[in-house]
Amino acid sequence: MKKLIIISIVFALMIGAAIWEIFYTTGVYTDIYDGLVKVQESMDKYEDVYNEETVALTEEAVGIWEKNKEILFCFGNHNVLRMVDEKLENLKAMVRINYTDDAKVLVAVSLSLIEAIQNDTVPNATNLF
Repeated sequence: MKKLIIISIVFALMIGAAIWEIFYTTGVYTDIYDGLVKVQESMDKYEDVYNEETVALTEEAVGIWEKNKEILFCFGNHNVLRMVDEKLENLKAMVRINYTDDAKVLVAVSLSLIEAIQNDTVPNATNLF
């Protein structure tokens, strides 16, 4: 009976950790995605990407990634996450030096990568079966 209780407790802890991981990563990826959408909208509003609004929004979106990337690397595919890390770092640099076309492309690529990661990590009918 004691073994059954211990196994049940360990199982409940594992299920709880898995649920926490899903909610945590979903929240972080949603925040990053929403931040990048704001960056993209700001880039579309101005001719040059080097303006106060776009720079601030880019710093905010990339800051969310930088703050959480060590934990995200624990849960995700390293190859994909390294690519996201590279794209976001390049985006920050492109905005700072006003490479408008490259920055716009990097935002679009980063958005599609984050969306792909969300589709892979969030359990739903298409990726469970």
